[in-house]
Amino acid sequence: MIEKLDDYLVGIAIGVKYRVNFSVEDQLGSILDSILYSKDSYFNYKVFPRVGGTLGKRILINEKTDDQLRIDNTDIILEIQFGFDNGFSKSDYPTILRKFDENIINGVMVKFGIHQISRIGLIKRYLFPIEDLAKTFVDKTVGRTLEGVNDINLRFSKRMPVPEAFVKQNVNDWSNAIFNIIKKADTNDIFMSVDYQLYYQPYIDKPSQVKFSVFTESVETFNKKRYLPWLNTNYIGGTDDK
Repeated sequence: MIEKLDDYLVGIAIGVKYRVNFSVEDQLGSILDSILYSKDSYFNYKVFPRVGGTLGKRILINEKTDDQLRIDNTDIILEIQFGFDNGFSKSDYPTILRKFDENIINGVMVKFGIHQISRIGLIKRYLFPIEDLAKTFVDKTVGRTLEGVNDINLRFSKRMPVPEAFVKQNVNDWSNAIFNIIKKADTNDIFMSVDYQLYYQPYIDKPSQVKFSVFTESVETFNKKRYLPWLNTNYIGGTDDK
């Protein structure tokens, strides 16, 4: 049985989507300076030593770790991979979440007037080096009547209302969990990611209204209470892998 999902965590992505804000394009240089060089900035020039991008979009890049921070007039997205030398490790995960809230949502977005937030999301990416899990998943998904199938690429989602939608007038917020599962023919590993998103209807006017820590707790609860039992019950069975 798998007891702790985070033992298999290989990467994360955190994103904030907002109404199209063309002033962001005019401020991209100042936004990057603030992220890279502000005092106590966590995602500074040591984390992202190179800047790339196209017209209207900037990407802070660490080529050695594949970490990125992308900014344009509709999104801010941070992608972190774990396990590279001189990069982030899984133990940094809580700090990354906290610093994204402090430095990006309640830092950059407040400072540069990025409002009208429509969605926030957190992707947790897992790699399971468990041969029985990979084989069982293919067998139970494809079935045994198609012999020789040894790879799969599957995507599905589950939509859920949030408590505020039940108790607050004119609030129709909802969550969506998107599962992506990949098993390649030449490996016994299986990759799975859970993209948990919270949609705001109507939009949230100010970044300070985003309850990011509450959102991330919801992600952890979903993964632990719903995703993990689904995985163990349907695909792990009696295996002893932890």
